[in-house]
Amino acid sequence: MARVSANLASVRHHPLPSLIEPMLASPSAALPPLQKDFGFEFKWDGVRAISYFHHSQMRLLSRNHLPITARYPELSDMAKIFGDRDAILDGEIVALDENDRPSFPLLQQRIHANPHAALRLAQQMPVIYVLFDVLYLDGQSALSLPYHRRREMLQELTLMGDRWRVAPATVGDGDSVLAAARTHQMEGVVAKRLDSIYEPGRRSPNWLKIKIIQRQEFVVGGWRTMHGSPRTIGALLLGYHDQKDGKLHYAGMLGTGFNQKTLADIEKRLAKKTRDKSPFAERIPGSCRGACEVHYVKPEMVIEAEYRRWPTEGLVQQASFKGIRTDKRPKNVVREEPNWK
Repeated sequence: MARVSANLASVRHHPLPSLIEPMLASPSAALPPLQKDFGFEFKWDGVRAISYFHHSQMRLLSRNHLPITARYPELSDMAKIFGDRDAILDGEIVALDENDRPSFPLLQQRIHANPHAALRLAQQMPVIYVLFDVLYLDGQSALSLPYHRRREMLQELTLMGDRWRVAPATVGDGDSVLAAARTHQMEGVVAKRLDSIYEPGRRSPNWLKIKIIQRQEFVVGGWRTMHGSPRTIGALLLGYHDQKDGKLHYAGMLGTGFNQKTLADIEKRLAKKTRDKSPFAERIPGSCRGACEVHYVKPEMVIEAEYRRWPTEGLVQQASFKGIRTDKRPKNVVREEPNWK
């Protein structure tokens, strides 16, 4: 641990924080031109989780500060690695399919499980905690250290277990990482500037996410039912918040990607949130009326969807449901527009 101590030697002592907001990546349409200045990691299709280790105990918090330790009991043995040492790590919880690829739809069964069900599912459908950053260690904050030094610290902790591992990272060769992401059908790549500090709660240009699959969160503002259809929900009405005025803007509809179980769950959740007035800033297009009945809800449910295209002045096209996101606040759901410069 000599190098870890050396990395922290110049950092002022801090008590263990009770909460650190996760740093977020900015969307980008392409890899950065100066690849030598960046480290490249896969973009994992899971849920973000900050882990806190104190007095041989582990505490997991989601991106929106929800305690999720009980949902993933198979991760609790990580506390044995640290013992009495204090530490805070950043990472992503993922579920792997039969081809060892991260699957968010598969992870859905774990995200909403109660503690009793979680114990059973931990045996049937275990998760893996993929770690990619050190935020605090042995009484010292690592937030002001550059990314490349925090990665060194993470590697030196030798965090390799059946249910946790350190995310692979490559310096200066984003093209090969992007090619590997495509080969393994990953969601995309995250490029992190080597000299960047950790910026809690900020969507920073020092971290760039390059998506292979067009995918993001949306707020559900209602649903429509086609006359004569046996389904209660024919399509969800999607929206996103404007960062300037905070209004919910209409993004289009989503009517595919459901199975019977998820559709029943959505119907149950939305039935408790109905309202008479549309929550959207715009008038819903006329194609939503006439042949269908429109129902509005309080804009409190966040879902994740894949889509084919989203024109700048148009609506999202060919959207498909991927899962409910209880780890994202509706007000934080904005349109993720890649930087094409």
